[in-house]
This record gives sequence, C-alpha cells and structure tokens, in this order.
Amino acid sequence: MIQSVSGLVWQKAVEVKLTQADSSVWTEVLGLQFDREQNEVFGGFDREYVEGAVDDASVTISSETHDDLTTEFGQVKYNVKLGPITEDGDHLHAQARRDAFNDLPLAGHASVENFWVQATDDLRVGYVRPTETEPPDQSPASVDIGRFDLGDRFDGY
Repeated sequence: MIQSVSGLVWQKAVEVKLTQADSSVWTEVLGLQFDREQNEVFGGFDREYVEGAVDDASVTISSETHDDLTTEFGQVKYNVKLGPITEDGDHLHAQARRDAFNDLPLAGHASVENFWVQATDDLRVGYVRPTETEPPDQSPASVDIGRFDLGDRFDGY
C-alpha cells in the first residue's frame, strides 16, 4: 500500500452523483488535464455548476460552490492523478478533500500522503493530502478549456 508519494499533478476532476429514477451515475462537472509532452492544459467544465472555479490552468473550488454541488447532487468527489510515482512509471489515482484538491497545483509537483476516513460501519474511504507542493515551473504553452452543459448529456440537469 502506498503511504506517501511524489509526482506531477496531471489531472484534476470534480465528479457528482446523478440520481434518476432507479439508477445513479457519477459524472464530471469539471475535468482538466495537463499533457507534459505538449505543455498543454485541456478539458472542460459545466458553466452552470462550476463557473468561476477555473482561472486559466488553475482550479479552485470555493466552499460556496461545494455547498451548491452538495445541495444539488448530494455527493461530490474531488479526484486527482499524479505521477509517475515509481521508476516503473506508475501513477496515483486518488480522491482528495476539497481543500487538499485546491492545494494540488495542476501541472505542478506534489508530495501526498494517504489517510482513511470511516464513511460507514463497513466502508473506509482513502484520500490524499499534500505534504509539499510546487507550482508549475512555467505556464503551459497553451490552455484549451471548453464549457459544456450537463443537461445536454443527462435529461433533467
């Protein structure tokens, strides 16, 4: 089990749980990725739910936006990917709490540690939190961030 790792923060995403009739599905309302080879940040976000959270290649989810997402959808996940974290080129895909998510710099480097939260009697959820962060060495050569409407993908939203 990985306890503490370091790497390039190359993806940040915010997912919400959509519940309709008999089923539910997790989907992104924000997803940004850094391509190291192209020195480019790209992705998209739903302008209705997270407008104002993206500033060029930086993402910050305010407590008000978090509260709005929680009220609308019930559950919100903050996902990050960083790496490589090993000589074999492995990458870490993990959840973070909102404050930790905000502290992890897209296209920058971070050292993170795992911690566990008892969600229910039978379920523990793993999260990461930064122990050290470094902003990107330079701004991305290009930023291509689009906007989308969740309602176009799912009726009723």
